[in-house]
Amino acid sequence: MKILLVEDNKEISQNIIRLLQAYDDSLEVIPVYRWDEALKVFDSWDFDMLLLDLMLPWEDGISIAKKIRQKSKIPIIIISAKWEDEDKILWLEIGADDYIVKPFKVRELYARIKAVWRRFNPSQSERLPGNIEVDIKNKKVLKEWKEVKLKLKEFQILEYLIKHETVSRTDLLDSIWWEEAIFWDDSKLDVYISSLRKKLGKDVIRTIKGFWYTINKT
Repeated sequence: MKILLVEDNKEISQNIIRLLQAYDDSLEVIPVYRWDEALKVFDSWDFDMLLLDLMLPWEDGISIAKKIRQKSKIPIIIISAKWEDEDKILWLEIGADDYIVKPFKVRELYARIKAVWRRFNPSQSERLPGNIEVDIKNKKVLKEWKEVKLKLKEFQILEYLIKHETVSRTDLLDSIWWEEAIFWDDSKLDVYISSLRKKLGKDVIRTIKGFWYTINKT
């Protein structure tokens, strides 16, 4: 995920970046320190989210948020030292999607980033242990924000488990390999299950009494 961070205090900005990347090293956070620079960089890059401090020299963050919202539907999280209810209402009215008040813990900011991202990406709303997002529509799997390459049969097994949660070996074989059932060696199912566990984590898919499989959801 590529994030534009607009914060005029360089020390605060670098601390936010350092701690965010400590939680998730796949985040790419681009810092800018001036409002005019923010607009130029925003137009030059394809960002997934904007973190915007409101207290900027020469122009406040409210006007920047309005200008960006006029040209983009990108998720915006406001960072501010203000905390009055009328301030929060204003932020939401200008098109911000969330806000966080200084001083804050970066862990909370990270949680808000993930929550806003999930709202904007409903196709990735299926969550599994280990920070795994499964996009059924586009047939993609992300683990810690990084794409995990699955074979077609692996994804079909994962999708079937997500939709049914607990299934038997017979259910999987009949659903995934119904066209080739006459020729199917069911021991290959174990190979696919083992491969999925290696790629996603051993606790994602559990075996029950040797004949059933279940998937853990968060």
